[in-house]
Amino acid sequence: MQRFLQKVSDAVVTSNGWKKLARPTVGRGLTAYPKDTAQQQRLGVRYDYDGEITGADGTVYNKFQMQPNAGSDIPSTVKNWRDANGGTHAVMANVLVKKDGTKEDVEAALAEAHKGIKGK
Repeated sequence: MQRFLQKVSDAVVTSNGWKKLARPTVGRGLTAYPKDTAQQQRLGVRYDYDGEITGADGTVYNKFQMQPNAGSDIPSTVKNWRDANGGTHAVMANVLVKKDGTKEDVEAALAEAHKGIKGK
């Protein structure tokens, strides 16, 4: 699972998707990344915007819920997790990205959030 999640992180960072996580333009509850259907199927996951929160240190973060996508064409790693954990509305991880953060901030936030995800 961790090897697959690294590929997801790389896809977000190299495709400029990191900008959509650092400065979201979608409303709460909507998918910030990836937008297009082909990429959603290829990655198997989506990052839904869940508003802003303030950390204990006073830093403002954009909160995203990483969720598995629907369909049978998604990677088997995600499909197996989805089937074992409650379907497409199950939250795989909460990702906290510094508001107006850098590419490195997004990469670090994804790495931290992905650590807790275990394959089933």
